[in-house]
Amino acid sequence: MKGKATVKYLLIMAVIATVIVLLQLFLLGSYRITGNKMSETLKAGDCVLVNKLKIGDNPGRNRLVIYTSPLKRDANNRPLIIGRCVGMPNDAVQIGKDGFRINGQIIPDMPQVHPAFRIRKDIKTDILTAMDSLRIPMRDINEDSVSITLRLTFKEKDLLLERLSSMLHIELVENQQTEYEFVIPRRGKSIMINPLTLMVCREAIMNEVGDSVTFTDDKLLIHGVEQSAYYFQNDYYWILSENGKEGVDSRHLGLISNKHIIGNILFCWYSPSPDRRFRKIK
Repeated sequence: MKGKATVKYLLIMAVIATVIVLLQLFLLGSYRITGNKMSETLKAGDCVLVNKLKIGDNPGRNRLVIYTSPLKRDANNRPLIIGRCVGMPNDAVQIGKDGFRINGQIIPDMPQVHPAFRIRKDIKTDILTAMDSLRIPMRDINEDSVSITLRLTFKEKDLLLERLSSMLHIELVENQQTEYEFVIPRRGKSIMINPLTLMVCREAIMNEVGDSVTFTDDKLLIHGVEQSAYYFQNDYYWILSENGKEGVDSRHLGLISNKHIIGNILFCWYSPSPDRRFRKIK
């Protein structure tokens, strides 16, 4: 009898463990915040519950979500990132001097577009190599006979100066602001291929198509065949950090696929500060 009781106990514990694992994988996940990327909403040390069930409004508009980096270079070790989902599939995003607009409405208290910097053209190769090693995205690069301009955060500028201090001078380009508008892709929707859509959607297309895609002179080629349009396989979102100085978000990463979004943050169940515990996250 004692042996049967032991077996029964072990079976019950196995079932409980299996249920917990399934809940963690598909329904709810618990995550610990390790950095101060979300201003006052979440702090380092906070522990949160995340809704992983992708139905209804998950991810939801203006909800805090946890997602992984969509960059191909992070494929082997994708970091977890927190941000607010401000743009949904098929939304029109306007990027201008006053920040970000979604469907014509300004997004308040969100980080601004990165400033433009000018760098000597004769060290372009060294700059691009350093940017790649430091994982700094190449944004809105233009060049003339003597210089190149590109958009960097001030932290990225400092990292480049530290890496190439013996040869590098970086000058802020005053009042240079690229203004443009694009529609966030949704599954089954096509875009016409042009320099703007490739700038916005290049990483997303690379993730969907894989090694068979190439880009040449603002042209998209799949299996060597030039494409005039591209149909997306996934839904995409525009996610911004609430900490404009430190946070990584769609300004750095571009469009975020539904495949990279873990889910909405529901609840803070623990915090080092007692007054921050047991809070619903909005």
